Amino acid sequence: MSEPAPLSVKRLLEQVKARLEPPFAAVCVVGEVSNFKASGPHWYFTLKEEGAALSCAVWARQQQLLAHAPANGQRVILKGSLDLYVASGSFKLIVTHCEPAGVGDLQARLRELEADLRAQGLFDRPKRPLPRFPRRLGVVAALGGAALRDVLEVTARRSPGIDLLIAPAAAQGDRCVPETLLAIQELQDPYWRCEALLLVRGGGSLEDLWAFNDPELVKAVADCRIPVVTGVGHEIDTTLVDLAADRRAATPSQAAELATPDRSALGADLRRRFEALTAKTLWRMRGLETTLNLLVDHGLNRANPLEIISGRFGSLSQRLALAHPSRRLDGVAARLALIRQRLTHSGSAAAGDLDLPRILDAQRRLGPAALRTIQRRDQRLAVLAERLLGLDPTGPLHRGFVLAIGSDGRPVTRAAVLPSGASLRLRWEDGERKATLD
Repeated sequence: MSEPAPLSVKRLLEQVKARLEPPFAAVCVVGEVSNFKASGPHWYFTLKEEGAALSCAVWARQQQLLAHAPANGQRVILKGSLDLYVASGSFKLIVTHCEPAGVGDLQARLRELEADLRAQGLFDRPKRPLPRFPRRLGVVAALGGAALRDVLEVTARRSPGIDLLIAPAAAQGDRCVPETLLAIQELQDPYWRCEALLLVRGGGSLEDLWAFNDPELVKAVADCRIPVVTGVGHEIDTTLVDLAADRRAATPSQAAELATPDRSALGADLRRRFEALTAKTLWRMRGLETTLNLLVDHGLNRANPLEIISGRFGSLSQRLALAHPSRRLDGVAARLALIRQRLTHSGSAAAGDLDLPRILDAQRRLGPAALRTIQRRDQRLAVLAERLLGLDPTGPLHRGFVLAIGSDGRPVTRAAVLPSGASLRLRWEDGERKATLD
């Protein structure tokens, strides 16, 4: 018996489509939404669970009829029909109904981590400003990735003179967190002189970006010595490192724009300032030109330049003659002669007998006054000496008293201070002895 003729690919898929779609024209399935994106007017996403994934689509005409719009990380219940697309050999679920079935596991874990890290104050610290004209930036990104390529293109266009120090790190997987931590630690070292750090990664699903929610990585971003700009994922993606960073960008390209000055904008600003300065200078020059014309009209241009110079020279010569050192010496000599005359007069008056009676009277009164002062001070000193002898603790020992000294070296003035059996020292006038209390 001869074998049947082989089917064409299209014919095979058409037969599968005819047998597959009718039994699954109305199915209900539950799973977690991932890789959600809008392509034109339609929505596409993946409904997944552990070990399985199903492609889904929502056509534009059906979107307004849905009771709930799917979003990444949500656990939803979908109703629809399976559709086999013959051109690509793939099938997807055409969704006609969507309702939430509880929050997905990753989304719930993300909220728990965010609450815990927020309680630690990692998201509430003051945000540091970015340098306006940085000379070197550090970039943490995967080598060969679209995020790094976007940063290089934007930086080359906006600020080609800025140095970029790239520290490669895996964008996802088990190597992502340790390599990113090592890159951040290295780039903030003062040896490299980086003024800001860019942490960038392209878009992806919640699972792909999960490494950027790691608590250790979030703490490293918050504790970084230099400002950190994050551009992780697309605009709709928000990770915990975005909340801890000093600036959060929607995309890696925007992160590069935030960290670099725009050369064209600076050039335009410089041209504007130059034009304003030129206009102000021209206005000032026109004013000076008007003033010059007025002076010319008053005939100042007819003055002989030599006469003006001669007049100034004569004035300077006169000032120089007045400032000559010999004139200053003459003035000093005159003042010296006047002082010498006053000293001579004062000496002759002191040498005469004009004040002799007053001096003798002062001498006669000075002796008794000094004697009385000495006597009063002597009496005061005697009184203080008697007081000092009265305060001498060894004075009573001469009269037969005994001084009790405790173990701390201080006199014992009350019996209740020491308990029974306490040792002390007794001091007499001629010596000491040890004693023990009963």
